Amino acid sequence: MTTPQPRPGKARVVGRFVWYYIELVIALSLGMFLLGMLWGAVLPKGVRFDVSTLIMTADMAIAVVVWMLVRRHSQAGIAEMSLAIVAPFLLLLVPYWFGVLPGHLVMSVGHALMFVLMAVVMLRRRHEYLDDRHRLRIRPKWLWRTTVVLIALLVPGAVSAVNTIGKFGDLYRARADTVAVEPVRKSAGHDPAKPTVAFVTSDNGTNVADLLGPYEVLASTGRINTYVVSAGARLVPLTGGLDLVPDHTFDELDRLLSERRDRLDAVVVPALQEPEPAELNTITAWLRRQSAAGALTVSVCRGARMLAASGLLDGRPGTSHWLRLAGLRADFPAVNWISGHRYVDDGDIITTAGVLSGIDGGLRIVERLIDAGTARQAARTAHWRHYSPGAAAPIPTSALEAADVVVGLNASYHPGPSSIGVHLTDGIGEVELASPFISYTEHAMVGRTIAVGDGPVRSRHGLTFVPRTTLAAAELDRLLVPGLDTARRSAASSGGIQPEYLHRTPEFAFDPVMRDIARTYDVQTARWTAKTLEYPVMDVKLTGSAWPWPATVIPITLALLGATAAIIIGVVFRRIRGRRQVSE
Repeated sequence: MTTPQPRPGKARVVGRFVWYYIELVIALSLGMFLLGMLWGAVLPKGVRFDVSTLIMTADMAIAVVVWMLVRRHSQAGIAEMSLAIVAPFLLLLVPYWFGVLPGHLVMSVGHALMFVLMAVVMLRRRHEYLDDRHRLRIRPKWLWRTTVVLIALLVPGAVSAVNTIGKFGDLYRARADTVAVEPVRKSAGHDPAKPTVAFVTSDNGTNVADLLGPYEVLASTGRINTYVVSAGARLVPLTGGLDLVPDHTFDELDRLLSERRDRLDAVVVPALQEPEPAELNTITAWLRRQSAAGALTVSVCRGARMLAASGLLDGRPGTSHWLRLAGLRADFPAVNWISGHRYVDDGDIITTAGVLSGIDGGLRIVERLIDAGTARQAARTAHWRHYSPGAAAPIPTSALEAADVVVGLNASYHPGPSSIGVHLTDGIGEVELASPFISYTEHAMVGRTIAVGDGPVRSRHGLTFVPRTTLAAAELDRLLVPGLDTARRSAASSGGIQPEYLHRTPEFAFDPVMRDIARTYDVQTARWTAKTLEYPVMDVKLTGSAWPWPATVIPITLALLGATAAIIIGVVFRRIRGRRQVSE
């Protein structure tokens, strides 16, 4: 006589069904991520949006098929689930090809429909998905080993998450106190006979090198009115703990130009840190208005996203940072995104590649508004060796490589020196000032910088910066003092910590920073920093440790400690359970 097996309760059945759905979602996510990395390494750059979408759906379907084979499902069931994943994107690409549906809606609607269809397929074959024959049987010893591995990975993973989130969160964090500082009012010296260029900033943060690189190029000529403008009258946080006082708000600049019977000749848009919706609308409306009035519109690096969001790039060629192009192609398929050039000049719009390509963009503005001779002199003044008169210089089409893992190691585990003070002094060059704030933080990720000084300072070409702390109040591991003139005067007060003067000889301001990163930290970090700055350093001698070994050893040690703790806890638990069983 066969004893009937008890049927599982309804809640348990629903739980098993939902968990199986979660398993499939995890599988397709892993397939999209891992296979996506593989295709990213072997496929050429600039793959069309529709092709990349089909590759992504295939990646997800392959991963789900593999998991369902492990679960020993029928071929019909596997085929139905694969169709549920692929079909929504195939259907949505048809209106995309006819120009009816934008790319971002193809992605968002496609994923929503896919998840719904997956649930429908599972409900249709619910008996198959709940059949015990398809349950995954895991031996206790393998479950235990998996648990140990997960705990071993959890410890360095948790440390990485805390450190990485902290470092990225600090990049554009606004100062805690409220400071009211008036900028140097340049309006008195405004010359309507000169071209006028405005540099846009955002209250949420602006990339320091994107802004100050082309600013110094233009201002150094003495033949251009240059203004930094913002939607509101408040301090603008720049990369790495540096605060700038804008020259004017949009409205103030408009009034000034109206009073002088002048107009803007060019607007430069650096990378802006996700402006709030109200500010975003104000900036995009102002950009469209200036462009309609005849101003040359120029983006630097990720500033191209702002131009694309304003609609000014629709149907036109454009470029940006090599790390951002894939996302821009997905979000703005109406733009013909191009790589491998310092800038793309399309008449009334110029877009530049990453970060220091903004210097070439600035030189191109000088060529367009004044002449090539003035641009050549500006390049010499900045010690920029890569100027290409009259045309954009080619640059390598970069991609992520295995060695680029250094930035993850630095962001997660770098032991220091991590707290870096940057001393502000009057008369400093704008590019000199930008070089430490962006290099050690956003690119090298070896530490946090903070502007220190005794009060507001004026840069060489009239910008106003406000330190966040004094030397006496700051707790620092290093004190860097940028500026060639400052080094010649040895004018920085150390307050007990030994100042390190970055710029001691006439050269491009980022060269000594790259050498210091290589010498103080490691060469590979310096190379990654130059790569993401889109700055060629073939002629800059980098000496130091080849690799960030301390940052590499730390996660391995943390993983071993986590695994050891898991094993010890497991042994103790088994002994306690064994004693209880004996006593019973």
